[in-house]
Amino acid sequence: MLKMLLLISSLFSLIMGTTVGLAQTRVKRLLAYSTISHIGFILLALAINTQQSTDSFIFYILQYSITNLNIFLIIIALGYILNIEGIKTYSNSNNVFFFDFDIKWISSFKGQFFNNPVLSLSLVICLFSMAGVPPLLGFFSKQFVLLSAVESGYWFMAFVAIITSVISASYYLRMVVILVTDSDKNREVTALKTYFNNESILTNAHSFLISTLTLSILLFIFKPTLILNSTQLLSLSLFYY
Repeated sequence: MLKMLLLISSLFSLIMGTTVGLAQTRVKRLLAYSTISHIGFILLALAINTQQSTDSFIFYILQYSITNLNIFLIIIALGYILNIEGIKTYSNSNNVFFFDFDIKWISSFKGQFFNNPVLSLSLVICLFSMAGVPPLLGFFSKQFVLLSAVESGYWFMAFVAIITSVISASYYLRMVVILVTDSDKNREVTALKTYFNNESILTNAHSFLISTLTLSILLFIFKPTLILNSTQLLSLSLFYY
């Protein structure tokens, strides 16, 4: 009964998170519905209830936490550095800009790749990982869940997960396209960065954390044992507890 409930929840999470996410124009809402879709993969791994699926369950949660945390750190960074739409007031008396640092709309990312290529490239890597593009970290997490489902005979759920994953990749790619689309405001951004003498508003800790998480997503294939050994030991201890 519990397994059937988890499978039904997984099915609806995959379908709803993907279909509703396609219509979103707000960044946080898109990421929220994206999370619902990813929860579908997590519930599927949990419902299968084998040692391999438990391993994939833990690994999926770990990689999604890393990727999602990095996405929000990058969005915060872009909000601080390049959010021209956030300029509310300019006072000629004291030469101070007032910002709304929160990036609300996906369209706000337009042209950011040309203004801040390093942060934009990090965001593209995270989005591709969420979409399951190989050889990034997110690809292997989805592969492990799908492999567990196929080996346990859950062919229909594996098929639905593959289809929804392909569809959900479209709204990640839409964000990438917006990032690399040139904007008429590029000159304004350049002028603004000149005004601040090109000083970075980001702290060293913020920059270091984004760099570390991005490299862990990008270079996982070269040293997978660091994460896989830990998740396998944890899954064995949980499954045979």
